[in-house]
Amino acid sequence: MGTVTKKFSLLHLIVILYLIAAFSWWAILLYKKNQTNYQLQKKLAAFDISIDKEEIETSYLKGKKMIISEGVVFGLSILFGLLLINRAYRSELRLNQRLNDFLLSITHELKTPIASLQLVNKTLQRNGLSTAERNELLKTGWDESVRLESQVNNILAAAQIEQAYKFNFEKTDLYELAKNRVARFQKMFPEREINISGQENSYASIDPESIHRVIDNLIHNAIKYSDREKKVEIAVGSKTENTSITVSDEGSGIPQSEKNKIWDKFYRIGNEETREQPGTGLGLWIAK
Repeated sequence: MGTVTKKFSLLHLIVILYLIAAFSWWAILLYKKNQTNYQLQKKLAAFDISIDKEEIETSYLKGKKMIISEGVVFGLSILFGLLLINRAYRSELRLNQRLNDFLLSITHELKTPIASLQLVNKTLQRNGLSTAERNELLKTGWDESVRLESQVNNILAAAQIEQAYKFNFEKTDLYELAKNRVARFQKMFPEREINISGQENSYASIDPESIHRVIDNLIHNAIKYSDREKKVEIAVGSKTENTSITVSDEGSGIPQSEKNKIWDKFYRIGNEETREQPGTGLGLWIAK
């Protein structure tokens, strides 16, 4: 990717320099031609009194203004076009890099729970396991299957969104919906303190499936990016016609420079090879 980028950047620079040189040469030639014509007409006017000197002057100034104005417009058009091409190219590079990161992460995210499930099944086939050991293995298998399901659901949701996802709105109690999602995470992460507060019977016209995905992604991020002893708080509130759900944690937070980028598809803070936390970069994009 680096070699291709450097070659394209060099080619892009060469094209820019060529266009600037060609345009500048074109402008200079036109300007000189206008000047030459003006000088010739003035010399002719000195010998022929029938030639209107004022008209020569007017024609010269008109040509001069036309060359300058067209030159400025054409030059700005070229510059604007090159900037758009450069912007689109760099945007495509960033997207390709994020896609590569996504492929690296999703490979790990899918293979890890599958390998764990295979190991659990193989271990359960052994004789002599105690009830406690079997229960622990079954719990591990359940956790890994939930993790696998979550990743598959995110991939499917991303595909649905790309193909014009259709919302099914219905009147729903947001507090009850959030409460159910919190209960799910409390079972999945019994060591974490996950609290919910707010107003019961907070009804709104929503697509329940979409909102529960949003809540799940936000709670999962809050758990993933804060220490185990830190609390995760979910608050549901209604004000006049508006209802809000707030998910907050006591983690280190997001750098200011990254806050607008985290909503982009496949984007994750840092480098995929050195990143400690697992993930695919789809969660917040789906939530958005």
